[in-house]
Amino acid sequence: MTRNAVDLIRDHILNLSLAPGARIDDKLLMEQYGLGRTPAREAFNRLAAEGFIIIQRNKGAYVRPLDIPHIRQFFDAYGASERLVGFFCQTTDEGLLQDLQRTLTLYEQAARNSQFLEMTLLNSEFHKRIAKASHNGYIYDFAFRLYNHARRLSYFIYLMPQHPDRYLEGMQSSICGDHHHIIDAITAQDNEALVQALTEHTELFHHWVMRAISLMRGTNSPLPHPLKPMPTPPA
Repeated sequence: MTRNAVDLIRDHILNLSLAPGARIDDKLLMEQYGLGRTPAREAFNRLAAEGFIIIQRNKGAYVRPLDIPHIRQFFDAYGASERLVGFFCQTTDEGLLQDLQRTLTLYEQAARNSQFLEMTLLNSEFHKRIAKASHNGYIYDFAFRLYNHARRLSYFIYLMPQHPDRYLEGMQSSICGDHHHIIDAITAQDNEALVQALTEHTELFHHWVMRAISLMRGTNSPLPHPLKPMPTPPA
């Protein structure tokens, strides 16, 4: 029951049903799932460990925000993490290439069908598999939390209405192209090239997010029609 509660709350956070900064009521969680206080606390602790919520003493639990300062801090950490992942990745890890290629194929299928939430999951799985190949638990745990934030941020951007279809298609083409370059670097067992490919992929993600949140349509809005002069009243 605790696992089911964790999975459901995580899904609501990822699909933004629980908005960034929203408070999560532990009493409601206990009533909805019939959880005792200890299992409910365990569910919150798991979500906090995954980086989805923030638990504040005497204030409760809140969905981690997605404001500008947090996004800036996220990309600082994300860029550093991806370079570490690329440097420490053991490119000869058994099954690594097969797993990445299978995940990429599924990602491309989801992209063709505009299954945005599934796309964020598969993209996360792609990167987690590379981090796992570092065989370093500290690096993997750090990257794992960041990939969860990346999922939420990606889905938030996908839902923004300003994107024309051709922009989304071009963006997905660039993402898939980067994934192929990452696989090529691992195939060549070239960690330097892998670090470069992951760095460029991070820069693409950053550019995409910054472009999305900086779009301003007000300057392109039509001006109001000039007011017609009031008719002269009869004498």
